Formats: sequence, structure tokens, C-alpha cells
Amino acid sequence: MSAAEYAEPPVSLICNLAFPEAVQTDQYTIRIPFRMAGYLPVVSAKIDSTEGTFIFDTGAERLLLNKRYFQPDGSLPGHVQKGVTGGDAAILTKKVDTLIWENLYLPGLRANVLDLSHIETKRNLRLVGIIGFDVFKDYEVMVDYFSQLLTLTKLDENGNRLDKKAFQDQPFDSLDFQLGRHGIVVKGIVAGETLNLNIDTGAEINLLDRKVPKKVLKHFKVLKRVTLLGAGQQEVEVLAGTLINLKCGQQPTGIMKTLLTNTDDISDIFGMHIDGVLG
Repeated sequence: MSAAEYAEPPVSLICNLAFPEAVQTDQYTIRIPFRMAGYLPVVSAKIDSTEGTFIFDTGAERLLLNKRYFQPDGSLPGHVQKGVTGGDAAILTKKVDTLIWENLYLPGLRANVLDLSHIETKRNLRLVGIIGFDVFKDYEVMVDYFSQLLTLTKLDENGNRLDKKAFQDQPFDSLDFQLGRHGIVVKGIVAGETLNLNIDTGAEINLLDRKVPKKVLKHFKVLKRVTLLGAGQQEVEVLAGTLINLKCGQQPTGIMKTLLTNTDDISDIFGMHIDGVLG
């Protein structure tokens, strides 16, 4: 599931971020190619002398580094990371000099260190880290899965684009969202019930809370039991199936592969009730 569903405090390492191979169409706009590792959007990047792949994860709070390649300098007493599968682990930190990711430089970022080796093994890639909310929070972001292109355009203090020509195409549909701390939360409707759903590019499949109203569960068809592995490597057994008749904005979603699980830890992370995850 999401590579970075966990809670952490606002203390961590300082580093610089850059993007060496992207196309910069304007001083405020940059276009970054990505590829898919399974259902995860990933980009190439380099920290100091370590090169590898980063996941672009809208569910992560900040820059994360894989403990396999970076020995932490310390930990944050009294704070733990959490994931969708539960479990607590100490938050480890490390200071690095520079992160090079395409052609964009973002100084003064914070990063934490955790073990991501299980994602490396599953996806057969060299996973150096995860790029989260702190990196792109001052930008409007478009994730174009068809063209496999990320577009980041700088916003002013009021949230308006500084590059008025950053996006040529008009949106087919749009809907409002809330920020649950760093999480993107939209409204979805099933059987007349409104659900809070987190949009997470770092989640490989959709989640539905097992405590949603019964008339919502009538639209979930159980297929089998599976083991869910979270970012912290804890495993839980969940029900896998399909969810139908979910509508977000004006768009019905059709049949969605979905896991039925407990989303209490996700709610704790985002500081608001979460009924599910759109991956």
C-alpha cells in the first residue's frame, strides 16, 4: 500500500532538491517524465553519490530516504511512524547535502529515514526514497498518467499560477478537496452516503474502511482474503474485492479493485476521519 502512510513530527534533516533532466518551459514551470513501477509513479534521482529511483507519493508528508542506503544520524524521541497496517516504529533522521531530481532546485527540505527494502524487492528496483508533500506543496501539480509526465508550476502566496500558460488543456471535470494535514481528501458518494477519500499516488490499490455504513458495504463484493503489507513492513489479513457505484465529482468510477480494512491509523495521520483511499 502507500509507501509513506505514517505520522511524523515537523523535525528532520536539511537538504537541497534539484531536477537535472526535465524540460523547463517557463521560469515557474517544469515538466518531469516518470515511469510506472507496478502501479507506482517513479522518477530517477540522486542524493550525494547515491543514484536510484524515487516514488512520487501524494500520501507522504515529506522527503523519505531508504535506510538500506543511508545510515541515520539520530532519531526523534517520543515520536513514531504509523502505517495502514498498524505498528509503531521510531522515526530516524539523517542530514544530506543535495538531492538532484531533474532540473528543479528546492533548498532546505527535511527528510526522514525508514526501511523500504520490501518495496524494492516487490518492484525489483533500486528505491532510494520517496518524494512527498513538503517537496511540491508550493506548486500546482498535474500527474498525466497517459503521457507519463509530471508538471509542476509555481504558485503565488494566494495559490494563483505565476505561469498563466502552464496548462493548455481545460479540465474535463473538477472537484474541491481538503488538506488533511498533508493528505488530499475528496468527497465520494456510494448509495447516497458521502465518504472522505484520500487521493494517494503511492497507494497501489484502493482501500475502504470496514466500518462504513452497511448500505455502502452492499456495493462491495468480497472475492478473497489477502495479506496487506504496509510501509512499516507489518502484515495484516484483509478482504479483497470490488467496489461499484462510487462517484467523485460528476464521474462514476465503474468497478474498482478494493481492499476492505481498518483506516483508523490513516485518520490519525491526517487528523480527520478517512473512509478510504483512492490509489
